Amino acid sequence: MERLAILARTQLRQLTAIWPMLTMHLAMGVLFLCIAVLFAALTGYFGGITWLLVWPAFSLIVVGLGYVWLGPWVLGKQEDGTLLWYMTLPLMPYLGVAELAWYIVRVLGGEEPWHEVAHGLYLGRRVEHWELPARVAIVVDMTAEFVEPLEVREGRKYVCVPTLDASVPSVNALADGLTDVLRSSGNVYVHCAAGHGRSAMAIAVLMVGRGFAADADEAFRMMKNVRSRVSPRTTQRHIANETIAELRRRGVISAGAPSTSI
Repeated sequence: MERLAILARTQLRQLTAIWPMLTMHLAMGVLFLCIAVLFAALTGYFGGITWLLVWPAFSLIVVGLGYVWLGPWVLGKQEDGTLLWYMTLPLMPYLGVAELAWYIVRVLGGEEPWHEVAHGLYLGRRVEHWELPARVAIVVDMTAEFVEPLEVREGRKYVCVPTLDASVPSVNALADGLTDVLRSSGNVYVHCAAGHGRSAMAIAVLMVGRGFAADADEAFRMMKNVRSRVSPRTTQRHIANETIAELRRRGVISAGAPSTSI
């Protein structure tokens, strides 16, 4: 009985520790599913032209399941930055709203598209090719919901780690994606949709790996001093730290490497 009580307390502590990291992720998934149910209910009740809501309802069900259970592959993002056409078509309502939201942020956001957060490391939003910093050799794309412009990918190394908005990739996926980046010395542009969360998580790993920060927490503080709207979520901070630890285990990041200043 005592052993069961100890086990229960241990499980409760673990659940309590991860709950703050799961809250936003699950909340977004549940929200999308609830909106989908609402659209379906309206269609069933009113009929007629409301049958047009079946399309967005289906797209939100798929995206909601991606957040809650299935992961970013449901959006069909490929290694080359494109989206699978047969997945894009049924998800067009969601993808169209995401594209519109990105355009609004781009036009009305009042923020520079990118900032250099450490020497040769640029953090920013999804950009057109003419907005890229000069002499960028590597682009790291952390989005799952957008096609990466061909001109951004051409003539440089392109790395894609598909990640749902406000979410995280697995530790292994992020570590695998950033390994070759850390083994190169070229300028790197890391982006998500707005340049505040997913991309900040990835570039924190690069800042530690290149010796600009001792750990992810220091990297996030340095970023925020330069790009004030950087706001990684608890889960993103956690995955950044776990990825740094994994890359140290792999020997990609040397343990105890001294940090340098910007």
